[in-house]
Amino acid sequence: MGDHFQHICDLLRGQEELPPAAEVFREPCHQRLIKALREVGKRSGPGATDVACLTRHVLRRETELQSGSSPSVRILKNPFFPDRNVWESCEVRVLDEQADNYLVRARPWYPEWLQAENISPEAASFGEVQRRNYKPTEGDPALSLVDLKEYRSTGQREAIRAVLTAPRASTLVINLPTGSGKSLCAHLPALLDSTDYGVSVVVVPTTSLAIDQERALLRFVEHPTAYYSDNSIAGMERRAGIRERIRGGTQRIVFTSPESVLESLAPSLYAAAEHGFIRMLIIDEAHMVEQWGDGFRPAFQELPGLRRDLLRIAQARPFNTLLMTGTLTEACLDTLEALYGEPGPFDVLSAAQLRPEPSYWFAGCEMEELKKSRIVEALLHLPRPLILYTTTVEDAEAWTKILRQTGLTRFATMTGQSTADERTNVIDRWRERTIDIVVATSAFGLGVDQADVRAVVHACIPETFDRFYQEVGRGGRDGRAALSLVVYTEKDLEIARRLNKKVSIGVDRGRQRWERMFATQEALPGNRLRIKIDLAPSLKSTRDINMRSEQNRKWNIRTLTLMSCAGLIAFDAERPLNYQHETETESLFDKGKDEEQFDHSQTHQTYRVIRICDESHLLEETWMMQVEAIRKKRKEMGRESLRLMRDALKAKVCISQLLADAYHIPARDFGHPRKGAVVAPACGGCPYCREKDIKPYATPLPAPRQAWRTTDFTIEPQLEQLLAGERLLLVFYDRGQREDEWAGRLEDLTTWFLKQGVRNVVVSNDTIDSLRLIVTRNPELTPFLFTEFEPIRMPPVPTVIIHLAHQPIPAGYLRRSQKSAVRILILPEDTVDPAAQHRRLADSFNGRSLGFDELCTILAL
Repeated sequence: MGDHFQHICDLLRGQEELPPAAEVFREPCHQRLIKALREVGKRSGPGATDVACLTRHVLRRETELQSGSSPSVRILKNPFFPDRNVWESCEVRVLDEQADNYLVRARPWYPEWLQAENISPEAASFGEVQRRNYKPTEGDPALSLVDLKEYRSTGQREAIRAVLTAPRASTLVINLPTGSGKSLCAHLPALLDSTDYGVSVVVVPTTSLAIDQERALLRFVEHPTAYYSDNSIAGMERRAGIRERIRGGTQRIVFTSPESVLESLAPSLYAAAEHGFIRMLIIDEAHMVEQWGDGFRPAFQELPGLRRDLLRIAQARPFNTLLMTGTLTEACLDTLEALYGEPGPFDVLSAAQLRPEPSYWFAGCEMEELKKSRIVEALLHLPRPLILYTTTVEDAEAWTKILRQTGLTRFATMTGQSTADERTNVIDRWRERTIDIVVATSAFGLGVDQADVRAVVHACIPETFDRFYQEVGRGGRDGRAALSLVVYTEKDLEIARRLNKKVSIGVDRGRQRWERMFATQEALPGNRLRIKIDLAPSLKSTRDINMRSEQNRKWNIRTLTLMSCAGLIAFDAERPLNYQHETETESLFDKGKDEEQFDHSQTHQTYRVIRICDESHLLEETWMMQVEAIRKKRKEMGRESLRLMRDALKAKVCISQLLADAYHIPARDFGHPRKGAVVAPACGGCPYCREKDIKPYATPLPAPRQAWRTTDFTIEPQLEQLLAGERLLLVFYDRGQREDEWAGRLEDLTTWFLKQGVRNVVVSNDTIDSLRLIVTRNPELTPFLFTEFEPIRMPPVPTVIIHLAHQPIPAGYLRRSQKSAVRILILPEDTVDPAAQHRRLADSFNGRSLGFDELCTILAL
């Protein structure tokens, strides 16, 4: 029994005063209980049921830590503490009752309705069993700039290398699982590319995520980086400072919403693009572009238009685009390529592994009341924190009442109708561990990175398997076991079917909307058109929604997005008025804007800029052939996703197989070739596996395929002159030199190569330490460190290989091609020719070669 648990026992017996801070305890469940106990008896304090559930968590956690030995604890009787009935309802057995205390012990939960007679569904979650299996890997020197030595995973390493070697104006899609380190793929390259000046824009879906990312970089960026609405004087000054630094190229990185990029930040971004300051446009949670339901946010679909116009302005110094996600489907990738594929190149780096943390449990119910009672039972037994998902706002409100009736108070509700302040309040309390449960629709998810969520309960059937998996993904983000529970009725399945059918606009209705918008066209330079979007689809129907409503504008944007995916149009943009001057203050919903900025924001609310890609865009047959094909494919994928959800409920196969089907992306060899994505299977336990007695498993995280076949890396003129038109240079050194003298000169030479544009450095682990220090002393030059020459997985950039004595060289070292990257081999002068063992390579090589001393003399080293 640990000291911290004994301390908790003493507090529950009333033998000690509560500590001033819960953080003195190591275990999160201890901290939650202490924070609740400090509020007992207060008007907004915890209910008796909250205390019972939190105490149960502490006891069950200790049981799992002691490998099944269940401790008992005496708990002081208190008017605000649980009575016998409350303890028993939470599976906490009262062993003895005295006048002033109870002796209690928590029992495992074995609900018959989950076919869990021999296994407790919550055991692994209380035990926080480690399920994530990928391990850190050796880092590159540039990681030292953010105080790191290792990459979190091989996927993160290859992704960062791909970002750092991406050709100008390219788009890279990064698909990495939760916990493998996607954020650093944006943070590190942005910092590396802005040591003098430069701005990278990171688009995030929520304010909380922007604030989180700002917090992660506080040590490395001296100014604010999160741009979000705040009407205080300090908030307005903060945003004004960010806009000014963007214009001057000193902002380095900014985290903001897509709406802010399109509105209040647009003038500053245009000014920065004109001066070549923009380095990267990064879209985090890029799968949001596929969200067509109630959570549809037009700005995610419209960003490609602004990007296209900014790239035109930044031709002298074009920026790259990075699209990051952890749940990439084929439909999503198709949409991303349609919106971001130009001007190209476009590539994908995927190292996808299914989540090994959650165990899956499903329970169908004939009656709604039975469903409610089973969910309440689960909520009283499952570990904290947990999320209770519903589909509709009405259901979320109903569950809010049920939880209150159950005696729970440490919970909050978040839906699509929650205000920004309400959302922020919920997320803050969630992180501070002052609430244990969030009742939510799918609005609660993105940007909520609570690492220790131990259970996710669905009181509904999600309309797509993708939505289900993303919501389950809120649990176990720390890599430890979590639980997913779905309790449903036939009514829930019918709601899912109905919502699944509402994902797209009809062709006839869409063409009506397009005809109305196209009739308002205004010609702009560059074959662009400005069209109005605050128009109803027709003037005839009295059933049409309010033409100026936000809902109507969203449907018009849906129409344009569908047309863009079908190749009829492309989103574009135009420069705001007076973008060269800092005149704007805020976006439409903020105070204090001047007339010019109001006009710009008002224009964005009512107009869009597009380019026509197919002159037959108005013809009915074009819509039936091209738009209907996209719409039909989207509907089929929606139906397939719902089918997978239903198959999961039936439990005829391992859920890992269903998820692998959902996220497998086949390679494409025709048209514009594209790499596919293979998903590594993992299952934390599902009905099928439990029936077959298959233990939780996770296959290794796959090594991603190299992103770029070619790059636009160039070398400096001095090295170009030294190579004399060759792509391979051999440098031979005398092994008879003193080691300390030779190593020092080698360090100077390798540093020179790095400054000349070399990026890959191959240095064996067996070499003297100083050779590795050569590279690590130059992190700002972003060298990639390898222990052996692996051309298939190494970035195709200029490379130096420092080869050991007494080891033969592979024949591949000497392959020469005008298309291959520059390669410099530093070799002992007695190295044997791999093609003829009887002679030295220095005597037989017919390409460009120099002696080590000769080269140092030429370079004055």
